[in-house]
Amino acid sequence: MTSREFVKRSMERIRELGKDMSNEDYSTCLEQLAYELETERQVLTSKGKFI
Repeated sequence: MTSREFVKRSMERIRELGKDMSNEDYSTCLEQLAYELETERQVLTSKGKFI
């Protein structure tokens, strides 16, 4: 799977999970997800390896 396919499938799943949320709740979840993704990237980068 390419990185683009990975992102596309991930976003489809995220949208599915958020479809019943209010815009405010969905926005909050996206902010939290962005934080978690950045933290994960920093941890992997500091270890000098990626999964």
